[in-house]
Amino acid sequence: MTIPTPFTGGFPFNQDPFRSRVESQIDAYKNYYAVAFKPGFPLQASELNEMQEIFYVQNTLNSKLVSSWYSIPYVPWDGCIPYNSSLIYGVTTSNSITATAQIGWYLIQHTKTNGGLGVWVYNDTSKTIISGFTGATGTTGPYGIVIKPVTISCTTNSTAGVTQDRTLQDSSNLNIINGPCGADRLKLNIVKFGSTAASGEYVVPIFNATKTGFTAFLTFINGTSIAGVSV
Repeated sequence: MTIPTPFTGGFPFNQDPFRSRVESQIDAYKNYYAVAFKPGFPLQASELNEMQEIFYVQNTLNSKLVSSWYSIPYVPWDGCIPYNSSLIYGVTTSNSITATAQIGWYLIQHTKTNGGLGVWVYNDTSKTIISGFTGATGTTGPYGIVIKPVTISCTTNSTAGVTQDRTLQDSSNLNIINGPCGADRLKLNIVKFGSTAASGEYVVPIFNATKTGFTAFLTFINGTSIAGVSV
């Protein structure tokens, strides 16, 4: 795999002796967005380097979001904002609408996740959000990304559990005091795209679907129409 656009690889702390794992974590679509230090656990130098790279990754995406949406008002909104508007792709067939979320970066900024702090996540496969929409008159939704906050811990077990990661062990090969595991990682799991969520999950809105008379269309939460999507 290669690190996703807009990055080209070769992050500054990726090489020895700094050993940051941020590039490989993005490359594997892990969506770790914070290093969560725990009192009483050892601190890895690589984790301090990772904090810096996470900050610059998030900051780079924030600045590029502005240029991607420069001609469209009211961005960002309280919800999920695609890196650019073309990541939400709609097709109209047989008087119905199907919309998908394309591969790419999505900004999650919502009061129900992370206390309203904005965090970028990477969606690694094209996913259907709404299929065959004709709709009754009125507005339905919102439709968006379904997110579940998770804490990932380091493990020395031969097989990692669903909330564990063996790669978080200290890899310096030096004399490690109190074991190789240090900080946890905070992660946003992409559960699915749609309009419903289970307990502990949150729908972070991207767009609404509306039907007026015989016309159905999709609009981003800021009111901007999704290009080419109406029946």
